[in-house]
Amino acid sequence: MLALLIGYWISTSRVKELTGARVYEHKVVYRKKVARFVDENVVSYRGKVFILEKRWRGKRLYVKGEQLAPLLFQMGGNWFWDKGSKGFFRGKSSIRFLMGKVGDGYSITIIAKGGGFKTMRWQDSLAVEVRGLYGKYWKIIGDGDFVSFVRVDQYRKKSVFVIHFGPRAGEYSTHLKGDTLRIRIRRLKLKKAERITVVIDPGHGGRDAGAVSNGYMEKDINLAVALKVAEILRRRGYRVIMTRTRDEYVSLAARARLANRSGAHIFVSIHCNASRDPKASGMETYFLSESRTSHERAVAILENSALRYDIGYVKENEPVGAILGDMLQTLLLERSYTLALSVHSTAVDMGLAKDRGVKQAGFYVLKWVMMPSILVELGFITNRGEAKKLADEGYQKKLARAIALGIEKYLKKQGGR
Repeated sequence: MLALLIGYWISTSRVKELTGARVYEHKVVYRKKVARFVDENVVSYRGKVFILEKRWRGKRLYVKGEQLAPLLFQMGGNWFWDKGSKGFFRGKSSIRFLMGKVGDGYSITIIAKGGGFKTMRWQDSLAVEVRGLYGKYWKIIGDGDFVSFVRVDQYRKKSVFVIHFGPRAGEYSTHLKGDTLRIRIRRLKLKKAERITVVIDPGHGGRDAGAVSNGYMEKDINLAVALKVAEILRRRGYRVIMTRTRDEYVSLAARARLANRSGAHIFVSIHCNASRDPKASGMETYFLSESRTSHERAVAILENSALRYDIGYVKENEPVGAILGDMLQTLLLERSYTLALSVHSTAVDMGLAKDRGVKQAGFYVLKWVMMPSILVELGFITNRGEAKKLADEGYQKKLARAIALGIEKYLKKQGGR
């Protein structure tokens, strides 16, 4: 824990010494202004909500400086957090940041009198460095369509906006004129694959291990089974696209966008289940819908927890529909159900696992995929006996064969092959 506190966390006593702000278990006080915690790590001030994680170490309370600084800024303190030196400093905001939908696309505008714009593109994001200070927020939630979120890294003389694209973001262009940079994001253009194409999505990966129990990590089992499914389908003549082929983090939005760009016919996400009940066992297969039961909601929350790496804080008791928005078209849901039933019944008929049924839940990655899509929970990694089976290569091959055969049965019924 000490290693975590160095550089990333700052004690509330040190905060008071440096800024004059007092941070308590349930509130933050600065110049007689009060912001109150409305949840464990969420603060509300004048109708605005701010993430502010806090941790106890013994009797000392710690918070994250990068998260506290924007709150103090909103409370009139003009405090900034220097990511370089990891310390507070005072300054004056000189940058405006605006974003929103424009026509069929999306627009982001950054206005900075200091200029000095620099851009750098990664797989799933665009970083914009600019001279001057911003200060208002450290993470800006997007529309969930074109932009997932924008992270703001503050330094003493510059600000860096890291724009994480949403699942329906297509190509973008930048236009610099004077002290204004405009970024225009076009809607993703869909295409139809010439060959029958299947996207296989090994859940989690990289820094997102998924469920960890009995000495195993979900991300490893997911990948091992997914690679075997892909191999079988390719041998049978299908075109297969993997969202990841190694232990790396891929955002939920990037997975959906990759599938949509490929023009694939179906999308299959592979996961392992987890439960507080160590005796829980069996296989479940999901297609998209608002979760109807407490168990379905719990599974959706578990898998959607990867969002914490994408959009910051998501309340566990928040209705899944509030995160996901509108449902997909009825026809797509029907086909997803047919696909789920085909894959699930094939595995059950082969006697591989206890039948826990075909269910519905609001998975983010399924919501944004524009094709029939399912999420397979292979078994419970929290069950000692089942976890050992899931990690066994022989059993993984059987699971992979069942999933591949179920996919093929579905595609043949739909006129594929």
